[in-house]
Amino acid sequence: DKVVLHSNIENQYLQLKSQNPTMNANKMRCEIMEEVMFQKLLAHQAEIDSLEVTPEEVESAIDQRINYFISEIGSEKRLEEYFKKTIPQMKLEFAKLFREQLLAQRMESKITSGISVTPEDVRLFFNEIPKDSLPTFPAIVQMSQIVLYPEVEQAEEDRIKKKLLGFKDRITN
Repeated sequence: DKVVLHSNIENQYLQLKSQNPTMNANKMRCEIMEEVMFQKLLAHQAEIDSLEVTPEEVESAIDQRINYFISEIGSEKRLEEYFKKTIPQMKLEFAKLFREQLLAQRMESKITSGISVTPEDVRLFFNEIPKDSLPTFPAIVQMSQIVLYPEVEQAEEDRIKKKLLGFKDRITN
C-alpha cells in the first residue's frame, strides 16, 4: 500500500540539491530512493504495531522544515519560486511524507531502544571476522605531520594550577 512516487523523489532531490549542489545527481537520487523505501517499510510496520503520530506533530515538523528552507533560500517568495509551488501547496504535499517519516522514526526508535552497543562489542565483532574475509584497500593518500610541543615554563604551569585551584575553591565554597 506504500507507493513511491517519482515526484516525491524529485522533491527530495531538489531539497538536497539546494544544500549540496555539487553532489552527483544519479547517486543522490539512488540514495533518496533507498531511504524512502526504508522509511516506507518502517512506517508500514509502525502502522501494524499501532504507533501513532498526531496531526499537530506533523504540522510542527512541516513548519520547521519550511522555516529551515526559508532561512537557507532567503525568503518565502524565493522558496515558492524555487519549488514552483506556494507554501500551502508545499505543506499539503509534505503532510503525508512527514507523517510517514515520523512513523518511521518512531518505529526505528522502538526497534533500537533496547539495543546498546559498546566500542568493546564492535572491537570484539571485528576481531572475530576471519582476516582473509576482510577486503584490502590500497593506500590512496598518505599523510605526514610534524608536531612540535612548546616547552611550558614552570612559572606558567604554577600560575595555571593556582588558577584552577581557585576555581575549585570557589565551587566547593
